Amino acid sequence: MANDDLIETLQDTITEVHSGGGRRTVADRRSGRPANYGGPERRARTERRAGIDRRITADRRAGIDRRHALRRMEDQQAFQKRVEEGELTLEEIEFVRAVDRYKRKFNRPFPTWSEVLAIVKELGYTRDSLS
Repeated sequence: MANDDLIETLQDTITEVHSGGGRRTVADRRSGRPANYGGPERRARTERRAGIDRRITADRRAGIDRRHALRRMEDQQAFQKRVEEGELTLEEIEFVRAVDRYKRKFNRPFPTWSEVLAIVKELGYTRDSLS
C-alpha cells in the first residue's frame, strides 16, 4: 500500500505542476522573469539605444578621420626621418612628393599603376632615359 500512496502523491504533484501551479503564464514569459521571482527587476525599462542612429552620427566618422590623420602623421614622420638620415636620394624624394601631391589632388589613397606611370612621365622621365 505504501507504494500505491507514493504513486498517487507523485501523480498529484505532476498534475499540479501541469495545471498551472508551477508553470509560467504568457505575461511572465513576455516579461522574462519567473512567476515566483520576488527580487528587484535588474533590467532597464528604457531602450538602451534611445533612438540614436549610429550610422549617421558624426562621432563615428570622426574616429575614422582621426585614425587616418594619425597614420598620415606617422608616415610623414617616418619619411622625414629617412630624408634626414640620407636613406633617400633626391630623385626618390622628388618622386614620393609627386605621388603624394597626386594623391591629395585627386583624393586617391592608392593610385593605379597607370596613374603612377603618368606621374613618372610628368616628372620628365622617358623610356630612353631609363636605359
